[in-house]
Amino acid sequence: MMDDKPRHPFETLRNDDYAHSVEKKGKFDYLSWAICWDKMKEYDPSARYELVDIIETGQSKLVHVRLTYWDQSQEEHCTHDEYLAVRNYRNQSESNPDAAQVENTFRRAIAKAVSMATGFGLELWINEDIRDLDYVPESIKGKTPVKGGMTVDQSVKLDRLSRNKLLKENEQAKVNALLKDADASEEVTADRITQLETLISKRRKELNTLTGEND
Repeated sequence: MMDDKPRHPFETLRNDDYAHSVEKKGKFDYLSWAICWDKMKEYDPSARYELVDIIETGQSKLVHVRLTYWDQSQEEHCTHDEYLAVRNYRNQSESNPDAAQVENTFRRAIAKAVSMATGFGLELWINEDIRDLDYVPESIKGKTPVKGGMTVDQSVKLDRLSRNKLLKENEQAKVNALLKDADASEEVTADRITQLETLISKRRKELNTLTGEND
């Protein structure tokens, strides 16, 4: 005889199969937020989520979401809050994330909230806190980037450009000086990177032309 007793979502969804819906991104396994939300609405059609806040943490952002659902076992509305940092493809906190990255994190936070509240796909989040113990914030020469200043990605790109053999010695020295400038802004650095890439591209074309004429 089937037990028609109302159940908590954790009892209902914890053991639901999700293996066929798992996607891989890098070395991590993920469940699409849409799959998680579909499962939540299957349990409670009135379930809803909301973006509570986007918290500024230095140059990074932390997304705060809230899940509201009807607990059939208690016959009351319950809420579950979840937080997720905006991360890059290396799973590190992203400096100065754009709107698309924040939106993606918002959806990932919804998926996590559903998993934490219902148990659906919970295994995919196991050891998340342990992985974070090994997390080392991205830095520029040991210093954490400041808001509006040169980003880590810009620093890496400048460092690579500074070693390009198509740059003259005095040009390389100027790039290295910019790298050491603690007050260098993100905007000024972006302009400088564009100038260097244009210059290098121009010299590469000139070199290829000369090489072709000498053949």
